[in-house]
Amino acid sequence: MLNIKQIATYTMIVIWIAFAVNLLSPVGGNLGLGIHWVGVVMLVLHVLELVVVYSKLKAINHGTAKDVINVLVFGVLYWKPLLSK
Repeated sequence: MLNIKQIATYTMIVIWIAFAVNLLSPVGGNLGLGIHWVGVVMLVLHVLELVVVYSKLKAINHGTAKDVINVLVFGVLYWKPLLSK
């Protein structure tokens, strides 16, 4: 059975795939506009998260490009478990 973190992770993957597909082949109407704005808001929030936690991640040797991409894609789902160790 899936736990909450796995469900949230899969949801983030679906959101990013929908956003990318919508950028390449826009969906018409309100659905396409909604997908676009959800993706933009998520990207802005994750960039802000990265700005806030990057120095902390770098302090625990998790400041690589892979870590930056994971924070941009998964946000708190990625960095919170690393910092709580």
